[in-house]
Amino acid sequence: MAVESKDTLNGKPKVTARLMGRLKLNGMYDIKGSLSGNSSFLIHKNDVTGTDIPAFSMDMRQSQLRFVSTIQLNNGKEIKSMLEADFEGANNTSQFRLRHAYIKYDHWTVGQTWSNFGDSSLWPAPLLDWDGPTGMVLSRRIQIRYTANFVENGHTAFEISAEYMEPRRLYDYTLSPNYGVDYTPSRAPDAVAGIRYAFDNGGFMKLAGLYRSVAYDSKNISAGDTDFNFASKNGGGVTAITSIFFRKKSGLVNNLQAQWTIGKGISDYFLAIGGSGLDGFASSDFSGKLNLLPVHAGFISYERYLNKKFHSMVMASYNHFYEGASTQAGWDRMTNYQFTLNASYDFLDFLTIGVEPQIGYKQLQYDNGNTQGANAVRINFGMLFNF
Repeated sequence: MAVESKDTLNGKPKVTARLMGRLKLNGMYDIKGSLSGNSSFLIHKNDVTGTDIPAFSMDMRQSQLRFVSTIQLNNGKEIKSMLEADFEGANNTSQFRLRHAYIKYDHWTVGQTWSNFGDSSLWPAPLLDWDGPTGMVLSRRIQIRYTANFVENGHTAFEISAEYMEPRRLYDYTLSPNYGVDYTPSRAPDAVAGIRYAFDNGGFMKLAGLYRSVAYDSKNISAGDTDFNFASKNGGGVTAITSIFFRKKSGLVNNLQAQWTIGKGISDYFLAIGGSGLDGFASSDFSGKLNLLPVHAGFISYERYLNKKFHSMVMASYNHFYEGASTQAGWDRMTNYQFTLNASYDFLDFLTIGVEPQIGYKQLQYDNGNTQGANAVRINFGMLFNF
């Protein structure tokens, strides 16, 4: 639904606004593994002892409402805004949830939207699992961002931002008060800088860097400390992204996407594993130190249109955490693998159905050299209806 003001400015309606929505039926059949109860294929939560919990479930929680507007200004520029929400509440409930809320003016973006340490155009469509690949950086952050081209109307742009995660998941380390590490509010935002090159056909390449100061309360239990004191640990990382489109003579477009990331204390920026306490763990020597976990991760996906209605996608992804042996992680290294195949059919321009087999493997390696691992297998199916 769209409305426009009758008065005009700069040759355009002074105010335009649209209300859009999407219904998403999310179906899951877990054949192997212990991921039942999670609407996404969170392979890092799989039980490595080999516990299997076959299960079937469906929900509509990822249905969305989106309101967008554009206001023309006297200086020839415009203000764009977006407010978007879904029903993906905490603990697998259907509570109303804010996804995006921001305004854009000229080079500035202010509000909550996808982090600059990633890219809003990066998504292995038509993936039904909306937490995405286990090795993909994509996170919604409250931020102030400045974006500008190096040359007017050029292909290369730089992006800098100060970003903050709301307190419910501010710093995603595992709390261990018994080992001297507890939560404390942040005293500084995360700093992100990126450079992006856009191809003429809509594809792009991007390189971004992140710096963060992870705050926590600390006390040295082994030295007899009784009071917590503010402490912080510096973390950050680098990510490289590419999205390449291949246009066929028929007008159909195939898409290759890839990302690779390395860093320390950055798990909260991975959409599929954020909220899992993997930024860091307390040191096992009761010193009250937070040890941030190093990680490297990535994914690659390829979407191919077989005809105007039928398209398929293949995707492989991984993440690898290490140096956990001296912490309360309980393991030295953790590696997660994910492989997804998607087949989708567009009945109409606004109606798509799809099926999506997923296979994953989680492995833990301990400091004594022993390993444990287990597979998980799921079949997703779904419907997308845009209105």
